[in-house]
Amino acid sequence: MTPVSASPSRSQFVVLLLGLVASAALGTACYPDEPTSAAELDVVATTHDDTVNFGTIRTFLMPDSVVEIVPPESILTALPFNHAYDHIILNGMAEHMAALGYTRITTPSVGSPPDVAVTVRGIAVRNTDVYVSYPWWGYWGWYAWPCCYGPGWGVSYPTTVVQYDVGTIVVDMWDLRRADPTAKQLPGIWVAALRGLLEGSSADAQFRIDRAIDRAFSQSPYLGAK
Repeated sequence: MTPVSASPSRSQFVVLLLGLVASAALGTACYPDEPTSAAELDVVATTHDDTVNFGTIRTFLMPDSVVEIVPPESILTALPFNHAYDHIILNGMAEHMAALGYTRITTPSVGSPPDVAVTVRGIAVRNTDVYVSYPWWGYWGWYAWPCCYGPGWGVSYPTTVVQYDVGTIVVDMWDLRRADPTAKQLPGIWVAALRGLLEGSSADAQFRIDRAIDRAFSQSPYLGAK
């Protein structure tokens, strides 16, 4: 199974994020013999403000920590975010930004702020799916095959509960040049969501993180100082 990559339009991004967990769930529930590792279910999604010329960006600020976020809709299923790999995530982001020609500012001044800020947040959630039965006709009755399974027919599993832990790293780029002091808002201009099952050995954690960060930048060719 090939990991999923996507670079949707701004309006499609929220819809894509909502579908990432479902994609991972289907992969584990429907194909018991595949995938052979959790890494095969890793997903990277990116989006950006296509009105921004990223080539005019010269400097960036990036805090030296990954902030743990608990979305309100996930408060009952949230898990502690594992900060053991924060340095790998932050170093990977900083190296890619530098390779694109952006200069990191570690001691910003009020009179000369960086062009953008890059922040990293982490989310960990436990998902539970229960499979018992559902009606065949209501979902699949329109299909020509198989015949003879009309209203009243259903499909069923032995009662099964599938639990899987999902972790997401979200990288945001904020345009400090366009800060709105009236609304007190910083506009976001690039987002990368790196999502995967919290499974597998710690030995391959660095490989998976490095690969996800590489993919986030490779599918964002508009980035880079000119």
